[in-house]
Formats: sequence, C-alpha cells, structure tokens
Amino acid sequence: MSRILTTHVGSLPRTQQVVDAIFARERGENFNRTEFDQIMADAVVENVRRQNNAGVDIVSDGEASKISYAT
Repeated sequence: MSRILTTHVGSLPRTQQVVDAIFARERGENFNRTEFDQIMADAVVENVRRQNNAGVDIVSDGEASKISYAT
C-alpha cells in the first residue's frame, strides 16, 4: 500500500526580522539588498527545516518573501 504524500498551502509564520525587511522593501525605504537576500535565504532554510521536521513530504519556501497571502 502506498501512502499519501503531505504538503501545505499558504504562508508560514515569519520572524520580526523578515517582516521588517519585507515592509522596508515595500515602502521603498533604503535597505541593503545583500542583507535582505540573506534574511530571506535564512527564512527559507528555516521554513524547509521546520517542514522536514514535521514530516511534510513536499516542502515549500513558506512564501517567506511575500508581503501578504495575495502576493
């Protein structure tokens, strides 16, 4: 018997650092692009790690860099 693979849909919780970086970018504030990219990369790594630890078969980036559910 084969098993049903699991995944999820939607955004995963973001750290305050991620939220602050996203809003700074969206507001057009001055921000360090290299630092922003590293913050997002770290967030994706953490999201994938958490999904793997939870047994999710098909992981995603958790929509880490998106400002809202609709973007």
